[in-house]
Amino acid sequence: MTGESKRSGRIEPIFTTSAVQLYDYIARQHWDGKAIAGPDPIGKIHWRMTRFVRSYFPWLPGDDLYVYLQGQAYWMQGNLILFEMTQEGRYLDVARQCADGIVACQPSNGAWLHPPIRGRRGFISTVEGVWASLGLLEVYKEMGEQAYLDSALKWYRFQVDAIGFQEVADGLAANYYTHSSNLVPNVTTMLIWLTAELYHVTGDDQYLEYTDRMVRFVECSQLDSGELPYSLGERTHFMCYQYNAFQFMDLASYYELTGDETVHRVLVKMASYLSTGVTERGSSRYNCFKEMPEVNYWTAALAAALRQAYDLELGNYLSLSERAYRYLLTRQRTDGGFDFSRGNYVLLRDMRSYPRYLAMILCHLLYRAKLGPNPR
Repeated sequence: MTGESKRSGRIEPIFTTSAVQLYDYIARQHWDGKAIAGPDPIGKIHWRMTRFVRSYFPWLPGDDLYVYLQGQAYWMQGNLILFEMTQEGRYLDVARQCADGIVACQPSNGAWLHPPIRGRRGFISTVEGVWASLGLLEVYKEMGEQAYLDSALKWYRFQVDAIGFQEVADGLAANYYTHSSNLVPNVTTMLIWLTAELYHVTGDDQYLEYTDRMVRFVECSQLDSGELPYSLGERTHFMCYQYNAFQFMDLASYYELTGDETVHRVLVKMASYLSTGVTERGSSRYNCFKEMPEVNYWTAALAAALRQAYDLELGNYLSLSERAYRYLLTRQRTDGGFDFSRGNYVLLRDMRSYPRYLAMILCHLLYRAKLGPNPR
């Protein structure tokens, strides 16, 4: 879900075709009329081992059918972009049905629960609540349905009152869960974006009360390389380019709404760091230390982030973005879907269909499609 960029007024057919094929695949495999649902590779043992067993033996019974609100947000955004591009009402209908499903499952206190994967049952996370709210706000802006805005505002109040923050120097770090004390910049960048969206929609500056201090936390966390660490004081590097690509897009979307010069300085350094993450073939590096394994949705996110950096005139990252986007197209299967990863433990591949990450790829492809042919 990236912000507005320089538009040529013409879509790019190759990316549009790829996105529509992926959309149709997700709709066939994962859309149930209320949400996109399916497996997810989260969990230490699952990430390291069992997902590969399920990939190579898909007939084994499983109970991993999850509805991630982050995935719903990307799915709604993808439908809204397709409606904008085609004016076909079916896309708007799907976005509405998905938004209605999110509102319907929100408890009265505003606190959506994390999907009940092993080890996280009963958790309430900033990630899920913020992304549900971002998605609902996009549908609200298109349709004007008050229930969608009210749901996002209800979450924000829970975020502030119940999940809360930690003070770091003179900054604020958003907590990851209601019970968490880890200082993870990733959850703060997405909340920064949400505060600007809420202010933009409502005109009420109460939603910016904590924003400046969250921005200060992000700025003071940034390494000299431009990378934002995964967890301050605990784990510096983890899925480095993936996390930083998404954090870049969070902050870039915030910057486009606010023009905050502090965030602009952070973005300049982040863009330079992200430019080192594209391999010669076009994939995203796995982390700061090695190229493989290769994860397709990481490549999509890195391609989109670098294109947004170019559009914001942070540097000439167009060729790197295009290299990543063009490589991504080669990874699409004939059925429209994408494998999740390859080169795991040198020889293994994860061929399972994870709706949350497919919806992310969909939005990143549509973002590129809307930009049209490259400038000459």
